[in-house]
Amino acid sequence: MAIGKQVIQEFWRRSAPLYEYAGLIVESAENGVYRCRMPLNERTGNHMNTVHAAVQWAAAEVLGGIAGVAVLGTDLENFYGAVRSVSIEFLKPARTAIIAETLFGEREAIRLKRLLSDGAEATWRLSAEIRDESGDIVATSEAEYIIRPWRAA
Repeated sequence: MAIGKQVIQEFWRRSAPLYEYAGLIVESAENGVYRCRMPLNERTGNHMNTVHAAVQWAAAEVLGGIAGVAVLGTDLENFYGAVRSVSIEFLKPARTAIIAETLFGEREAIRLKRLLSDGAEATWRLSAEIRDESGDIVATSEAEYIIRPWRAA
């Protein structure tokens, strides 16, 4: 059963309060397309009235979490995920809300589920574009994520 974007949004807003504070909106979490929006406001802006670089980074980073929860669910009793790295290139000022988007195909989702069901860890990479509301690319990112089964201490 697919997990809806509203459930995923609430999960991340609760699990990482930064996303509640910043106003994260999950716009797509299905058919391999993962997209979120962050507003430009007093909480996310900077001294130049653009979206702060840290907020753009956070929007790119959470895409892996959105994809992971969409594929695996919100029950984290058996595994945990983390970001290994995110590199981001800022191309122009984000003078409006931003929309971060990535693709994570069914083939990768199946691979991830299989590795975890076998008790192995899994890694995956995502490339993302961050756009402003007019569709201009304001940043691009590359990220690597890992998910592992919980192990007894």
